[in-house]
Amino acid sequence: MVNGIPCWSWEILACPETGRPLRAEGMRLLTDDGTLAGYIEEGVVILPLPEHDPSIEFYQSIDGTRFQERIGIPYTMSHLDTPVYHHYLRQLAPQDRNALVVDVGGGDGRNALPWLHWGFERVVVIDPIPASLRRLRQRLALDHPVWMDRLLLIVADARRLPLAAGSAQRVIAIEVLYYLNETYAAGLAEMVRITAVGGQLLVAERDYEGALLSLLLYGGGVDGLLGLGPGRDVWDILHNRQVRSRCFTREEILTEVRSQGLEVLEVKGISSLSILLGFLRHLDRLGDGSGGRLAEVEDLLRNLGETGHALRVHVIVAARLSAAASLAA
Repeated sequence: MVNGIPCWSWEILACPETGRPLRAEGMRLLTDDGTLAGYIEEGVVILPLPEHDPSIEFYQSIDGTRFQERIGIPYTMSHLDTPVYHHYLRQLAPQDRNALVVDVGGGDGRNALPWLHWGFERVVVIDPIPASLRRLRQRLALDHPVWMDRLLLIVADARRLPLAAGSAQRVIAIEVLYYLNETYAAGLAEMVRITAVGGQLLVAERDYEGALLSLLLYGGGVDGLLGLGPGRDVWDILHNRQVRSRCFTREEILTEVRSQGLEVLEVKGISSLSILLGFLRHLDRLGDGSGGRLAEVEDLLRNLGETGHALRVHVIVAARLSAAASLAA
């Protein structure tokens, strides 16, 4: 490792502005012509972020997502949805354990840690919130220190990924890109750019009707439900603050993915039942025997994710079949 960064990182790190390879000089990150591009801090690569981005500023104010804490609480949405996502990731995994896997917006590692458990040698987590990545690094150093040289952590913007074009065999973005709102396509185009020809992407994006249900239950009742109307802007209230994201119908997200020149391989999702179960848990209305039947509920949600139609989130698996795909947008 170099300054806490795995040695293999220097094969794939690239300046998001110029595409030039990056190298370390002390704690500074330089391009091959000596231009300063970023720096290294406590084993995390730090690249510049856009100023005054509402979504980034919101998550910085709450120190990022805390999925690793929430998934331990039975019947929360995070707890119920995580096994479904991991099931999909297992289906996505290539046979080559040296394949580069990139988790865009990976936060504190909910969807990156399975790849390390499965033996993958090169896993990259990119997130704009340093606090989330530091929590992931601290947890890994404590629980699995031998994995440290298999994980690269990067603070960067999803619309300016500091990786070489075509370097990743698998790219995932789970409930992340919709926070880009009007610049959603730019984030998706960057994911395509870093994906190798023959590689695959998995994106998970909020469903329009699932958003309506969430707003009905958590966003002010009927006023919240009707407030979304025919639009696609969703305002979530967390810690007494609001953050805007967007939602999609199935056809809308498929159109976005295909517009990047990708071939859609699978269309599945996350069941809206996880919203209802989380709401009923909050009201303590799940029934006395709910704890003992959690495994059965998880099995049901896995099945509904692949076969059901009432979705909270669309999950799209697509392939980049030609070098021209990234130019389609």
